[in-house]
Amino acid sequence: MRKMRLLHSARLLLGVVALSATSCGAEKVTNDILVIGMECAYQPFNWTVNKSSEFTLPISGTNQFVDGYDVSVAKYLSQDLGKEVVIKKLEWDSLIISLQNGDINMILAGMSDTPARRQEIDFTAPYLSSDLAFLIKTENLPAGNSKTNPISYENLLELFRGQNLVCQSSVVGDEFIDTYFTSKTEYNIHHNQPQATYPLAAQDVKAGIAFAMPAELPVVEAMTNLGGLSVLYCDYRSFISSEDLGGLSVSIGTKKGNDELTNALNSSLNKLTEEQRSQMMGAASQRSADNA
Repeated sequence: MRKMRLLHSARLLLGVVALSATSCGAEKVTNDILVIGMECAYQPFNWTVNKSSEFTLPISGTNQFVDGYDVSVAKYLSQDLGKEVVIKKLEWDSLIISLQNGDINMILAGMSDTPARRQEIDFTAPYLSSDLAFLIKTENLPAGNSKTNPISYENLLELFRGQNLVCQSSVVGDEFIDTYFTSKTEYNIHHNQPQATYPLAAQDVKAGIAFAMPAELPVVEAMTNLGGLSVLYCDYRSFISSEDLGGLSVSIGTKKGNDELTNALNSSLNKLTEEQRSQMMGAASQRSADNA
């Protein structure tokens, strides 16, 4: 999920960014409609496409559309709550201030709930919690590896000895490479330049430019459809810190004190089963891979 970037130290800069992203004196939104802020550039959570389909929603003020897991969740919330949805395409660093200013009333953008962000905005319960896995060439997959028989951290480090790892930029998986692998200098593990999307990083693994790619399990499963690639299951809970485990979950951001909307969203999300969420993410990841 999205890298845990702080917003406190750049308040003036963010104010300038927000002014460029929204119109001065624009009417503030109410809870009558779901006005959602997202980047529309973060596969497989949300990305821009030029054609409408059953999976997309229009991007306000443009002739383009947005697809992704976040869009599937937005469509579900719209139907369940009986509210219209408006998607606003915003830069990542302007999402929180746009929410605070009332230009949007929701952030649905693959954002992790962190203590720092909770000082700025409120969050719903997670709308996706996932396992960490690695994408790897099938020929390099250890014998017997499975979800019920994941590789240990010690054996994972040994498998990655002298190898290159890659991930999408600005996601927790990319941070994990440095925190839990390249930091173990005795194993000589390297961190390749991050790619703009998961599908591009997966192509690096397929081409042998990188040995493996860490990501949420549904993302890894979808990328195996590129051919010759498999899921490497690992015992991640034995080595990922409790704080970093939180980065494997994403929540909807709402304005401080907007309990009416937060409670309504939580009530709706509570009806969405884990199986449904996993299926939605898997399908979005597959479409993301098809668009690589």
